[in-house]
Amino acid sequence: MKVVIIDDEKAMHLIMKRMLAKEAEIEIVGSFQETRTAFSYLMDHEVDLIFVDISMPGENGLEFARRLRESDRITKLVFVTSYKEYAQSAFDVYAYDYIVKPVVQDRLSKTVQRLLMESS
Repeated sequence: MKVVIIDDEKAMHLIMKRMLAKEAEIEIVGSFQETRTAFSYLMDHEVDLIFVDISMPGENGLEFARRLRESDRITKLVFVTSYKEYAQSAFDVYAYDYIVKPVVQDRLSKTVQRLLMESS
C-alpha cells in the first residue's frame, strides 16, 4: 500500500515513518511539509492512502482535501491532527479516519489493518 504523509512538523514525519515501518505492506512514497507540493505529486502518482494534518500554514488539510476531491481523486484520507473539533468537517470531505495526536501505535495499526482488510 502506497502512503503519503503531509504535515508541517518534521518531528511528525519521523514519528509517522517509525510507526508505519512496523506495519506490513506499507510503503511511504512521499513525505511533504505543505499541501501544494503534495498535490502536484499526487496528480502524477498513484497513492492508496494519505495521512494529512489539518492545521498547516498556507492551505490547511481540509482545504487540501476539498481540492483533492474536486480533482476526482478517490485516495483514502486519514487526518492526523491535534484538533478534535474538526472531525465533522473531515468526514464531510470523505475522510477514511480521524486520528487525534499524539498518535499511538495501536490506534494507527487499527486504521491500517482495517484498510488492508478492505482492499484485499
